[in-house]
Amino acid sequence: MRTGPLGREIAIALGFKLLALIVLYIAFFGPAHRIKVTPAQMAEALSASAPR
Repeated sequence: MRTGPLGREIAIALGFKLLALIVLYIAFFGPAHRIKVTPAQMAEALSASAPR
C-alpha cells in the first residue's frame, strides 16, 4: 500500500496537530495544574455559602 505525496502531507499535518494538542493539554490542563481539595476545605466552602 503506497501513499502518494498528498497522503503523506496530510499525515504529517495531522501528526503535527496531534503533537500540538498534546503539548497544549500538558501545558494548560495537565495534572500539575490541578488543585487538591480536601474534605475540610469543601465543607468550609459549602458552609460559607449556605444561607442563614
